[in-house]
Amino acid sequence: MKMNKKGFTLIELLAVIVILAVIALIAVPQILNILNNARKSAAQDSAYGILKSAETAYTDYLLANNGNALPADTKFDCNGTNCTYTPAGAGAKSISLDFKGTKPTDGSVTLDGKGNASITKDDPLKINGFACSSTGDTVTCE
Repeated sequence: MKMNKKGFTLIELLAVIVILAVIALIAVPQILNILNNARKSAAQDSAYGILKSAETAYTDYLLANNGNALPADTKFDCNGTNCTYTPAGAGAKSISLDFKGTKPTDGSVTLDGKGNASITKDDPLKINGFACSSTGDTVTCE
């Protein structure tokens, strides 16, 4: 009588497990690198959007105040909820930036006297665990 044996031997199963482990060791660092680059890119996009929002707020302020500009070096402080500037003086209304994307947990955006927004390395925006600053129109996150 002939016995019909079906299935895998222990050696065959171990060989498959070893091959899968080697593939995982190669793939996991690559996947983590891709995820980290995506988070960094999202932080840069958010910082860029915040800069443009600050410049738009400057223009809106000019229009609402008969061409009177915000003071030079106006700082919008970000705290995880929003980025705001409160002018000096009694009854002064705060100005909040309206932007889409991840809200920074710390840092500030500064407007010069001409309405150009920047993020300094001294007080960078903290987004997704990255410190973002700007030079001209270029945003870098580290």
